[in-house]
Amino acid sequence: MSSDFIFEKVYSADSSLLDVIFVHGLTGDAHETWSNGADDGFWPIWLKDDLEHLSVHTLGYPASLFEQWAKKEMDIFERAGNVLEHLAAKGIGERPIAFVTHSLGGILTKILIRKSNESGEEDYKKVSEATRLVIFLSTPHTGASLANALKVIPKTSKSIALLANETGFLDDLNYQYRTYANNRPDFVTKVYYEKHETKKIALVVTRESADPGVSGPQPTALDKDHLNICKPLDRDDIIYLGVKRHIGILLKDILINSPGGTYDLLRADYAQKSETDRRDLLQKLIDADREHEYIYANSAQNEFARSFAKTGLFTTAREDHETLLSEVETRFIAHVFHPLICKGAKDEDIRGALQNHIIDPISTKKLGNTKFTPRAILSALYFLTEQCHIKWDYAS
Repeated sequence: MSSDFIFEKVYSADSSLLDVIFVHGLTGDAHETWSNGADDGFWPIWLKDDLEHLSVHTLGYPASLFEQWAKKEMDIFERAGNVLEHLAAKGIGERPIAFVTHSLGGILTKILIRKSNESGEEDYKKVSEATRLVIFLSTPHTGASLANALKVIPKTSKSIALLANETGFLDDLNYQYRTYANNRPDFVTKVYYEKHETKKIALVVTRESADPGVSGPQPTALDKDHLNICKPLDRDDIIYLGVKRHIGILLKDILINSPGGTYDLLRADYAQKSETDRRDLLQKLIDADREHEYIYANSAQNEFARSFAKTGLFTTAREDHETLLSEVETRFIAHVFHPLICKGAKDEDIRGALQNHIIDPISTKKLGNTKFTPRAILSALYFLTEQCHIKWDYAS
């Protein structure tokens, strides 16, 4: 259980486009809440292997069960203000945000969004404006049966009293959240709730309580209880697959709709040669002292060009090939051209970067419906060279 405030960066991609923030619930912890107990069971880090362009963080805060453990505990309103200050100080809000929340963490996140939206301070307001996705895992939006049961236990903490919804607080907060979410067409809410009783005693968050009433997909029931709904057993667990899918959808939207940004490459017409460097493949390789690669490179790029042409204009295969070209181009520029080629790096370092940052990571996953082989990825690289989208030397 978290005893202090923690805002921990799990990892950050070199080209982050989205901040994902995990927020635990009652008696939760910034790490243990999101771990199934296995050596590699901390699942926020799984996203690193499956999705590009993410920075992932976990938020930890005191959320104790009994008052005697929580004498110095902030109430949830104070805590939301405290979290907002930390996020602003860390620069959160400069790019889109996705929150993944469990139980009380969802309530804290809703208060945070409300405080941010109503704030007159620019850095605070950026947080709500940047939030594009909130995933609720068993968050009680209109009350919770366990909270009501705990009312009979003496010295219950302030957070439990709020979950019990004695004052109508949750109803008012949810009305504000529902209004805000429904008025933003770019804002997505996804809800999961449990169907198993916790410790065979109580169904903590029912479907009715889990539903915030936001327009869009209906809440999804899971064969989980309140405690293990946030602990997927493996990468095929429906919780992980669902969270990954919704973050992936948001990422794709960010990539496609970032006007003028680096990732406007998705809309590049790779069938046409770029105007930036009209040297052909042979000349580029000669200028980079790589003329010995030409015979293979030319054969490979022709092979990719034929395959690309066969995909047609408006097909899923076409989209997958264009995604591959975009990712190869982006990775080459970020990991090979600027840090190595532009600084006169040795050929062995360039080859290592090609393998480690382009071929290996792309070949281990699907792009859309297609899993490309290492040869296809290298062929795509030479195709981009022929089409004048990348170069191997630092010539102007």
